[in-house]
Amino acid sequence: MNKIFAIVILFLSISSFGQSEIKDTLKYEYKVEKLKSDFFKDERNVKIYLPPNYDKQQKYPVIYTLDGYELFEITTNYENYLAKYNVLPNCIVVGIFHNDRNYETTPNYGSDINIPTNQFLEGSEKLRNHLYKEIIPLINSNYSVSGFNVLIGHSNTATLASQIISMPNNPFQGIIAITPDLLKEQIENLNKTLKEKRNKNLYYFVSSGTKDDKYRFATGKKLDSIFKNNTNIGVKLKEEVYNAGHLDLVVKSLNDALMFMFSDYRNYNDFETKVNENKLSVSDYLKDKSNSTLQNYGIEFNLDQDDFYYLLYLVIAEKNSNLLEQLFEVGEKNEFFAKDEAYSQKAQLYEDMGLYNDALKNWKLQIEKGYNNNVFYYERPFKILYEKLNKPKEAIDFLESSIKKYPKGKLIFSYFIAKVCAEKEMLRSKGLKNIDYCIKEFKENRKFTLSEAKELKTKLGK
Repeated sequence: MNKIFAIVILFLSISSFGQSEIKDTLKYEYKVEKLKSDFFKDERNVKIYLPPNYDKQQKYPVIYTLDGYELFEITTNYENYLAKYNVLPNCIVVGIFHNDRNYETTPNYGSDINIPTNQFLEGSEKLRNHLYKEIIPLINSNYSVSGFNVLIGHSNTATLASQIISMPNNPFQGIIAITPDLLKEQIENLNKTLKEKRNKNLYYFVSSGTKDDKYRFATGKKLDSIFKNNTNIGVKLKEEVYNAGHLDLVVKSLNDALMFMFSDYRNYNDFETKVNENKLSVSDYLKDKSNSTLQNYGIEFNLDQDDFYYLLYLVIAEKNSNLLEQLFEVGEKNEFFAKDEAYSQKAQLYEDMGLYNDALKNWKLQIEKGYNNNVFYYERPFKILYEKLNKPKEAIDFLESSIKKYPKGKLIFSYFIAKVCAEKEMLRSKGLKNIDYCIKEFKENRKFTLSEAKELKTKLGK
């Protein structure tokens, strides 16, 4: 039976493997796997969110959330919207649920002298084995994963997530720790690990709340001090402070944390400095970005249209015509220019850079090969000839040829011809002929009024 809660409609069905359900709401879709754990000797629930249009032929990073009751839904919603706008790639989200949270997540604060503080207590160690040897293999064997894994924890599980960085066979390249609480020796152990050379980047984000427990806040400050002194290019570290308490810190910081995990996805911050390099190859630059994205996140890189225009505007600002030509090739290859407007778009970009001859060439190509059913496409090259290149005679010739190509623009073109003749005090008879036509055939338009046409005739008649 369908049940409606507010505006959320919930549907249940059985999936194709194991004991699993599919829950589909208006917000998102996820599966629930019931997994028998050899470590806990009981049945565990694992929720799995697949991005819209999930495709087995593509690879997806995986975000694992401890404290699933608290973190799975909000992480799924944040990921859903961030990926919708390509702020981060489409990801699989996995929620881990605890049957006895205290037993499973209590950090080792040295209460048992037989267990070193760089190791987990019994329940937490079982959770780690459950995660490493049961949940991750389940996901890897049933879904198309990229190999880039993120682990999220809050409070106790943030402490555990932070310690996992220093433990053997760590399968996570991204760690989000929302208000962890670490002992001095645990921080020192973590610091040693962060200095080690890595084959793949590690992304570690810590959030702290000014209204939270003072020991947790102190942990954040100590970690921040370590992060600021980091010289290891293989680790990306950030500690962020929020005006928040223990619980609302999750909502306030998770969005930033997720974006930080993928801070090298669609990251072109270095392009601005490279623009001034004499021998920069745009194709090589984009190829390097593709390779680094594949290495960091295990996913294919594709330049999108927003980023293409961002790179274009950086090049225009530096007036680098060589790179502009290279980017035009990229735009044409990827079909970023509207099919019928390609030449006009390029012409406007040339104008922005002050390359008026190149702009004029492309305006003429637009008229010849693209959409041209508007005065706009003729007015722009006319203004280049007349105002930028100071070629009034060529400007008049262009307008006269434009009348033949686009008769609907004759009224406007004739006014422009008469105006050039008046302003440059040349070809007065031609100017009078054209302004007489404008007065006789006048129709309301956005370029000139009837009174302006009559004033122009008076000026030409003097």
